[in-house]
Parts: sequence; structure tokens; C-alpha cells
Amino acid sequence: MQINTRKAVHEFLKAFTRQSLKTFDLEVLKRAYPFHRLFFDDLGLVAFKQERSMVTRMGQSLYPELARLIASEKYSEVVLEKVIEGELNVAVLGKIDQVVRELRSGQRKPNHAMEMDEIYRATSGRKTRKVRVIADVFIGDFVKGPFFIELKTPKPNLDICAESKSKILTFKALWQDRNPQACLAFYYNPFVTRAAYAHNFTKQIMDMQAEVLIGEEFWDEIGGNGTFSELLNIIEIVGDEIRKEIR
Repeated sequence: MQINTRKAVHEFLKAFTRQSLKTFDLEVLKRAYPFHRLFFDDLGLVAFKQERSMVTRMGQSLYPELARLIASEKYSEVVLEKVIEGELNVAVLGKIDQVVRELRSGQRKPNHAMEMDEIYRATSGRKTRKVRVIADVFIGDFVKGPFFIELKTPKPNLDICAESKSKILTFKALWQDRNPQACLAFYYNPFVTRAAYAHNFTKQIMDMQAEVLIGEEFWDEIGGNGTFSELLNIIEIVGDEIRKEIR
């Protein structure tokens, strides 16, 4: 990570944290969550309440912008909430719907290469329909090809998995002549390693090897090897600075 990128990430994380932190009356918290005092001291109780209030904000505002900052060091066409539109043969759309439906019902196992082969061969007749998908993060000049990223919580529910799958397949069908890249990306990995990742809905719907990037894999994919380690270091520095400010 270059010096300018490190500085931008540091400043963004610090500003986001300052804006997100709330002030709580400790005595009110103790009465509101009396049994939590069995496990948490004063600072722990405040941290518990802070975490519950900022998870949604982090998903909506922190991770996408962080991805944009990091990817922009290497790429010039990095867009959040990128709209992709186009026309697809109705038979292709029907095949995409069929694949997702069969995955949801357990009638088939995820296999991205096989699915795309079925989708590409599904064209029948001339009837088309306009479709529109939105990438959470899009890198148009990604080295391997235009990159469509669904950036989600590492434990998505079945509906989110199915929706992400449909968007990935649709994007790749729309841009099949441009070597399109697409994935469901998780901004962190609560299971720590890929081998230990055990969220059933993701495994039911997604081809884990071809369609999913988990935690460190994602950050290193968009920023280069070592990006995640540098990011962890910056987080530690910013966290220490914020805690000193609070004290």
C-alpha cells in the first residue's frame, strides 16, 4: 500500500470512527443491561452498546468506501453502486432463474463453470428483455477483466445469497464478451480461515472456489498481496488514537 493510500485509509477510518461513536450514560446502561455486568466492566458495557449501534452503518458506509480507497491505488475505474444494464435473451434469463431456484431447493450443487455453460447455451429465438443489476463495488479496469463485486456480511441469509448469485450470473451473461469477473466478497472472516468457513447458506448457493472471496482474500485481490496485513496495522493505530482521545 502506497503512502498516499495509507494516509487516506487512516484518515477515513479515523473520521468514520469519530462520527460513529456515541456518548452513553453509564448508569443508564447498567440499569438497561443489568445482567451484562456479569461479563463486562464499564468500558466493556459501553463497547457492547457501541457495537450494536454501528454494525449497519459499517456495512453501508465503511466497507464499500474502504474498498474504493484501496482499489483506487491500482485502478482508475472504481465505482460504488455501479449500475449495469443491457438486453438478454429471455431463454438466458429463464436459465438463470432456473439455476438459482434449483440451488435454493437443493436440486443441484453449485458449479460455476457448468452453470455459465448452461446459461451461454440457453439462447433461443430473438425475444429479449432489459435487465439491470447493481454492483456494490465495480472495477472496470481490473487486470483480469471488469470486476463485479457483491460486498456482504460473511453470514448472509438464504435470500441474500440467492440474490447475489442471480446478479453475478446476470452480469457475466451481459458482459460475456469482455472476460467478466464477479464474486461475492466478505469483508472479514469470523471463521478465520477459508477451510473453517462453515456458513451453510453460502455453501448451498455459491461455488466457494469460483465465486467467493473471504476476508483477507478480498482485500489482497483488490489491493495486492499484503493489503489485508497493512489494513490491520492501520486499524490498530487508529484504534489506539481514538481510545486516547476518549480517555
